[in-house]
Amino acid sequence: MINEEQRRKLKEVLGYHYTDGVLKILKEKKITSRNGKAYGSSMIRNVFNGLNENEDIENAIIQLFVRTQEEEKEINEARNRILGIQ
Repeated sequence: MINEEQRRKLKEVLGYHYTDGVLKILKEKKITSRNGKAYGSSMIRNVFNGLNENEDIENAIIQLFVRTQEEEKEINEARNRILGIQ
């Protein structure tokens, strides 16, 4: 389960529009609910906010966090390279 401290850090990086990214990761990994349907945005938000537990969704949230941090790092490095900043 995602605790309050983790939630703050995740929200710092992911912001408030993270559900589409999580849904994309779940789709890539072919992870569905017990009845074989894709998870909805509300379930993802409930897991993020600690109202539900789901290890697959929690892992997808963490994976999105890592991807987002890597993308931000690459963007900053590219900007610095273009601007001649080391």
